[in-house]
Amino acid sequence: MFSVLLALTGGVAVAQPEYYENDTVYTMIQYPLDEIDMSTTFLYFNDEWISGATLDMIDTDKITSMKVKNDEYGNKAIFFTLVPGALEELKATVKDKYKDIFIDQDPVCEFPGGNGKMREWIEQNIRVPESFEGSAQVVVGFKVMPDGSVADAKVIKPKDGRKDIEAEALRLVNAMPKFRVKYYTPRRLPLNMCVVVKFRSPGTLIIR
Repeated sequence: MFSVLLALTGGVAVAQPEYYENDTVYTMIQYPLDEIDMSTTFLYFNDEWISGATLDMIDTDKITSMKVKNDEYGNKAIFFTLVPGALEELKATVKDKYKDIFIDQDPVCEFPGGNGKMREWIEQNIRVPESFEGSAQVVVGFKVMPDGSVADAKVIKPKDGRKDIEAEALRLVNAMPKFRVKYYTPRRLPLNMCVVVKFRSPGTLIIR
């Protein structure tokens, strides 16, 4: 059984979020997400996902069966069936291990190549209306769906009388490539995001 478990989980990213301990914030150095980073295999024990639970917390002789399939949220998952009493032991182990630790389970969402690439993409794809003069900015709110696609884009700080740049800001956001999203919990909900789209006519001098 143990060798089979290793074969199934080897090379697979199992959900393991960052954490904070004893009021000290540990910040992991972030690199742009790739396809491997975005892929997470969730572990279920007796049909229950337990935050922080890992295979090394369970003796293999307490596992009676396992099955690889998608969970109810569409995630790739491994379902383990445990002997009576083992699930309660696992929960107690998890509770003790993380009793002084806050686990940050917020998803990570980024523009392809890293969020620093978003401004570059906007500057390359924005179409400033010919009649526009000076400088202005439009704030657009939108949702990033679990698959990374953009939905429900809307202007949340309108510019009075400038429907032309509002329309362009919406077009730009709706044209964005899919974001890369990493979830640390099985339930994947849309993420609320916003972006400031800056407009300026050619030759405009910006003084900060």
